Amino acid sequence: MPDQLRTNLQYHEDCSTSYSFVAATDFTTASARIAAKAGFTIYVCKIAYMVNVVNAALQTWQDSESTPIIAASAAASAALGPILFDFGPNGFALTEGASLNHEMSATGGGGSVTITAYYKRTTGKQVPL
Repeated sequence: MPDQLRTNLQYHEDCSTSYSFVAATDFTTASARIAAKAGFTIYVCKIAYMVNVVNAALQTWQDSESTPIIAASAAASAALGPILFDFGPNGFALTEGASLNHEMSATGGGGSVTITAYYKRTTGKQVPL
């Protein structure tokens, strides 16, 4: 793990997560994978998506706002195997106070996901690094 990424995950609050989903999973309405925290912004550093079941659904990772910021999208009918979205050690900032959701355009896909991310306080008192 690069030093800057390790520093961000240790200094700020690490909120990385991993999960799997099967063909019957329904994320056609957004499913929060990292919960929102008031006064904090989620910074997404990496999303690793392992496609195990191919289907014609677009996979999207986005924040929970009414006009969402989209962090990443995997094309419908993506080939089997890994897809990596790497936003560098400082990550991709979502909207302050928003959760990170996984949404798909249809059911039927399957795979596993590992998200490397951290919460960074963006409102209120911050302690300098």
